[in-house]
Amino acid sequence: MLIFVLLKIPFIMIKNKILPVIALLLSFQFISFAQVNLSKDFKVSVSDPFAVIDGASKEYFSDGKGFAIAVKTNGEKAFIQRFNVSTMKEVNRNEYEDFPPYNKVQKIMQVGDRLYYIFSSFDKKAKVENIYSREINMADASFQKAKLLFSTSSEVTVSSYVDNIPGTFGAGGIRFEVLTSFDNSKIMIRYRTKPQVKKDSKNFDVLGFYVFDAGFTKVWGGEAKMPYTEKEMNNLAYSVTKDGKAFMLAYLNETKAFELFAINKDLSVKKSKMDIDGKLFFQEFKLRESADGNISCTGYYANGLDVKVNWTGNAALSFNTNGILHFKMDQEGKILEKYDYEFPIALINQFESTRAQDKNEKREGEGKAGINDVKMTNLIQNADGSTIIVGEQQYIRNEFVGTKQQIVYHYGHVIMTKIDKNGKLLWMNKLPKNQAGVVGKGGMGIRFIKSADAEYVLFLDNIKNANLSKDEAPAKHMDGRGGYLTAFKVNDGTGAFEKHYLFDIEDINGQQAYQFKTPRIFDSSDKTFLLEVYLKGKKDGIVKMELLK
Repeated sequence: MLIFVLLKIPFIMIKNKILPVIALLLSFQFISFAQVNLSKDFKVSVSDPFAVIDGASKEYFSDGKGFAIAVKTNGEKAFIQRFNVSTMKEVNRNEYEDFPPYNKVQKIMQVGDRLYYIFSSFDKKAKVENIYSREINMADASFQKAKLLFSTSSEVTVSSYVDNIPGTFGAGGIRFEVLTSFDNSKIMIRYRTKPQVKKDSKNFDVLGFYVFDAGFTKVWGGEAKMPYTEKEMNNLAYSVTKDGKAFMLAYLNETKAFELFAINKDLSVKKSKMDIDGKLFFQEFKLRESADGNISCTGYYANGLDVKVNWTGNAALSFNTNGILHFKMDQEGKILEKYDYEFPIALINQFESTRAQDKNEKREGEGKAGINDVKMTNLIQNADGSTIIVGEQQYIRNEFVGTKQQIVYHYGHVIMTKIDKNGKLLWMNKLPKNQAGVVGKGGMGIRFIKSADAEYVLFLDNIKNANLSKDEAPAKHMDGRGGYLTAFKVNDGTGAFEKHYLFDIEDINGQQAYQFKTPRIFDSSDKTFLLEVYLKGKKDGIVKMELLK
């Protein structure tokens, strides 16, 4: 909260006019903020406005032929738009309501040059949940006929979330998770049924696994009972291979051990013990088939959990991230390679306040220094066998905003890591970022885009950070208070990065964006990014960012 107390305001004379000093100071501040050097590496243009489509879900794709597709869902209605990237003109718009009743979109996915809309529908009379795929014709933005994939009479519950921060789950989480193999030749839909027994010590989870080829022809599927109770095990990660095999990573709570489950076509579960230290804390794992047919597993680890207490006495648990554990195993769970990429103290201290650095130095002596609450946002497996891991600090705190105590959502620094196919660490860096807001994710977080020779991390930033020094902590960007769309361009070979300011969202070539969401940024080609924004007056617009260098 800002409190202005005007008692005795000094005045000065400028060109025979008397002005209060406070007005002059405010004008200096305006002038300094106005002198922003926008990147010359990008050409920014804005389309003519077009009629808005309201929707809780908005996703964007490129057809690779000079057109972009927007798929928007509003309740039980779906809209498909097609744009010419060169002219930024909307060339097709179709609205659909011909869905089965009680339908909910679960995933919109691009497999090669085909685009699919995956949705569930509850048959109230038969008490059956049906899962459908519906292909989108990208040539004219039209829906093809829905295809029934499978049905279940089991009651399905939420089994994963799009974000690990409470309040940002959108419509309550994902009930049917859709995964693909390394080469996109196999697709797996998995889900969790509602527990039949309320006690964790008595209930055995029943999970659904359905595997399809790239055209959504069923290979096998059904529901499998887990070999341990909920109390005995935690379900960590899932994967499907190009051979159509389903795998699951589990953690056994009592013995503090990891096991790899292979779910067979007859829905039996084969368990394999793994030689991985179960005493470490893991917030999450990503399980992926690697290019050689083995299974790679990646996760941020912590030596323990910290308790963060603010000046009001409110406490919150914090995941004290110490590094990355990355290992490869065969399909029997035998560990073939294992690597621990610990965060060095120089990386931990970078872009932190002097006070935080002093604390970290002390904790380093105790083996506890880390970066708090790092969540994996992207895991990219390249064709050459190398892996890029992107993480972002994401956490919530109960804080005072003015005189009111509120939950504050924080999206902080970005940690990027690249390792080669042999497990060698090629580079690791921290990208400085500091965002906070009180309405969930809002316009915060990052959009990661990979191009041929570089990676791009895009987000809204406070212009005060334009000339941030190497060791200076970034100023906070408050969600909903304007901001500059910023891009870190990261060299794929070295990890070195450049910072580019693309535009002020309150003045994009004379247009003001009244809504901004990072997921609405997407790449339409290797060096062209698009962003849909709301321009007011029930109008949307497309912002095109073309990389010139």
